[in-house]
Amino acid sequence: MGSVRVGTSGWVYRDWRDRFYPPGLAQPCWLSYYAAHFDTVELNATTYRLPTESQIRRWCDLVPDAFRYTVKLSRLITHRRSMPERLDHFLHNYFQRASCFVPAKLAQVLVQFPPYLARDDTRLESFFDKLPPGYRYVVEFRHESWFAQPVRELLARRNIALCIHDYPGMRVPTWITSDTLAYVRFHGAVGLYVGSYSKRTLRRWASRLREFSTQVPEVYVYFNNDTLGAATQDAAALKTMLRFPIEQLTLNA
Repeated sequence: MGSVRVGTSGWVYRDWRDRFYPPGLAQPCWLSYYAAHFDTVELNATTYRLPTESQIRRWCDLVPDAFRYTVKLSRLITHRRSMPERLDHFLHNYFQRASCFVPAKLAQVLVQFPPYLARDDTRLESFFDKLPPGYRYVVEFRHESWFAQPVRELLARRNIALCIHDYPGMRVPTWITSDTLAYVRFHGAVGLYVGSYSKRTLRRWASRLREFSTQVPEVYVYFNNDTLGAATQDAAALKTMLRFPIEQLTLNA
């Protein structure tokens, strides 16, 4: 059975102070505190700007050896209605900075496409051709047209994981398209980034995640419902549930 890592999308949120982070804990100490509770984090910041080399070195130094990062690809690359002419340049700059991570600490790269980008298999394959080798990739689609068998086959052929998520108004399949990992994102129980998940919902997902872990060596799970610290509460609850035998989770679902 493979491992299941549970974390959150980012760790620097103002309203986590006094909810997850103890009163008086200085923000520079937040990452170390976070890493004492969770063994992975998804870096949302890399969507909007490239961190400096010194920031990356600090991030790697502040966490245990077993800690793993997922980095999100820049919006300059993923959120264009047409393939940017300078795509090669953007990719070069991004992965030059990504290479500054301690290799063992960088688990995979998340490619998140926007809701207005509908299915285009030719464009997707061309995009994959541009991605440098040596990294694991996960793709999150936010337009339902992508959830078609040819796309599933393309992802499997490229050994790229589908991001299984609950973006509002969407029905996302639970395809396992990579032989190395499964990847799940929770965006909010009552709205985007808002609301805690019920214990019943988390138990059901714990059972499903355990099943995923029988198919692939690693499963990564991130909570993106950051408002009022719900993400850390749900991630901690799910981690606890994953310690129970799958039979017990099924009985309590």
